[in-house]
Amino acid sequence: MEKVKEALTQPAIRTLPKDGIAALNGRTLFTTQLINGDVSLPARGSFTSVIGALSTGITLAVEGNQITIKGNGKPWMTLAPTTVDVFLARIKAQEYSFSQTAPIYLTFLHLVGADFDFYTRVSGGRAGKYLIEHPQQLPVHDVLGIKEIDNGDTEPELAKAINDYGYEKLVKGTEVAFLAEDNIAGAYQLRAVTPH
Repeated sequence: MEKVKEALTQPAIRTLPKDGIAALNGRTLFTTQLINGDVSLPARGSFTSVIGALSTGITLAVEGNQITIKGNGKPWMTLAPTTVDVFLARIKAQEYSFSQTAPIYLTFLHLVGADFDFYTRVSGGRAGKYLIEHPQQLPVHDVLGIKEIDNGDTEPELAKAINDYGYEKLVKGTEVAFLAEDNIAGAYQLRAVTPH
């Protein structure tokens, strides 16, 4: 994760590259959902129409020691990463939206293998927390130690637990310590996007 800040602050890639996985190296892929077994996060619920309007149609599906990247429901590539670093980035959404009153979180996965090294971004923190707690056979590394944070079953409950604990404490001394000060929301154009 030597160039994590560079990868996270660039605009995310929102389409699957036609020239293959190498085009993603050193970048961040904007994904709609992380599907892990029977659980899909973020859950669509009442936000289905909003998600549909904003969706890239790209999902990540975890099965055993593999992650399949799908575009509009069709498999694009299946990877067997040697490392999956999981961390959350705080977004100070209240700087962009009057409807947000507290920071929210995005999940980032750093996927590393023999011929790939890139990041994926999923809305909300629960996707990352769930993957850490249910890694299947993936070599998951909990960069921030978020497994130890007690939380409820909803995105707002997790955000409150992190905010109460202190995001700065979570990132201190990690490769992503810069996230305590840097609001990366600008790179994701969050002014009109909900955390779902």
